Amino acid sequence: MQTVNRLDQISYETFIREYVNKRIPVVFKNASKVWGQHTFGPDFFSTHFGNYKKEFEGKMYSINEILELTSKSTSKNPAPYPITFEIPYDLPALMEHINPIHMNYAIPNWFDSKIFPYGKFGKNINLFFGGQGNQYSLHKDFYHTNAWITQLYGDKKFILFPGEQDEFLYAGKQGYSNFLSPVNILDPDIQKYPLYQQARSVEVTLHPGETIFVPNGVWHTTVALEQNISLIFDQLNSTNYEAWRVDMYEIKKQKSRPGAIVNYGFAIAAGMACKMKELVKK
Repeated sequence: MQTVNRLDQISYETFIREYVNKRIPVVFKNASKVWGQHTFGPDFFSTHFGNYKKEFEGKMYSINEILELTSKSTSKNPAPYPITFEIPYDLPALMEHINPIHMNYAIPNWFDSKIFPYGKFGKNINLFFGGQGNQYSLHKDFYHTNAWITQLYGDKKFILFPGEQDEFLYAGKQGYSNFLSPVNILDPDIQKYPLYQQARSVEVTLHPGETIFVPNGVWHTTVALEQNISLIFDQLNSTNYEAWRVDMYEIKKQKSRPGAIVNYGFAIAAGMACKMKELVKK
């Protein structure tokens, strides 16, 4: 890949064939328009949710306080990050503004089923507030879920490493899990991580209203270019189920083998239930 494609429109069938099945990231320029003509900027969140609070590193922050901090954030003095809101629990009233959340592309999503407990096994719907200077760790998503990130406000740069690049990114090294890399790609220590020179990345800047699809297993990180607000949710279906099922065992096994066996049993049962439900719909 030399770049990430930006699409004004695409059929669902073509999206599945050319991007999902090939595990290629892509940006949808207009998919979030199905949510209506909302402007999800600081004024919107201050008006509707300004007093809602979240704890971060032992301190409580209201959304109004977060908006103030991120508006003044700089590369030398970045705002606290990431202060993450679990939308269904922390901001449930926001859900009506982002309906249908799947935007007619992130379907089917087995996480829609109540079989899967929220906040576990990769099932999350998050809201992130950031400011200039905020950078996320280089990672691939736990449980090999597909990630859907919509930029609600401000610009954010995404750096992605499509394909199998675990070796070049030192996954699982120096106490890091297989889902986190110790490499700071903005200032890589080539003497310490010489294989990183073989890694190949692509970059794309997400603008307000745009959505990026990050396929399961693709390494990525973000760099905030200015004050910004992002919405992120995860997807599981038959295309990434096998990798998810393996993770259900392997991740838990690090703490408890019996627990890993229980997780694996749940993964098999949940997968069978979701597959049967899809067959019945057909």
